[in-house]
Amino acid sequence: MDRCHPLRRIAALAVLTLVGCTSPPQRWGEWTDPALGPNSGILRGGKVLIACDTLDLLMRQPCEDDLSRALAARGASPIVAPGATGAGYRATEPELASRAESAGASHVFVLSLMPAATSMGSGVSVGIGGFSWGGSGGAGIGLSAPLGGGWGSIGFSATGRVTDVRNGRMVWSTTFVASPSSDVGGQVRELMRNVLDSAQAAGLF
Repeated sequence: MDRCHPLRRIAALAVLTLVGCTSPPQRWGEWTDPALGPNSGILRGGKVLIACDTLDLLMRQPCEDDLSRALAARGASPIVAPGATGAGYRATEPELASRAESAGASHVFVLSLMPAATSMGSGVSVGIGGFSWGGSGGAGIGLSAPLGGGWGSIGFSATGRVTDVRNGRMVWSTTFVASPSSDVGGQVRELMRNVLDSAQAAGLF
């Protein structure tokens, strides 16, 4: 008998039920600007400014390293967004567009990673979007941070979006949600692969 319960959406955040097994990331939606057409290739060959939007610096840097390598492998010329990288810093859309224009990039690719659910070890998962880690509001979890202390495992959502620098319009976006897992690094890499596979299928590469 299959012991994996189905994924369910509660409000705007994913709340996952995990009983004895882990499901692959699930896509919760995708949008493509109709003007792009089925095989636009907008990320193929040209310069693309990339950025990872995370709550934690320890997660942001390896995310951007992995994203840069993954985009290059698919034929893009990624440029990591320069500027402040302190804890809690999150670049705004105008900042990213300005940096992309200065670097000669035609598009901005942002990957946003957010905690979506946690498994408390009882087989029941609850949504934790917006939760202040450690109760201090400033603490975060990184890829190398242990997920102990009774918290169980964390599930993340990953939203990829592409913006056209020329007009500031978002032209593509998709969101995937992963089941809670104690292997945060593996979970993030799998989410990233799913997002990029989705962009490939949409004809962006």
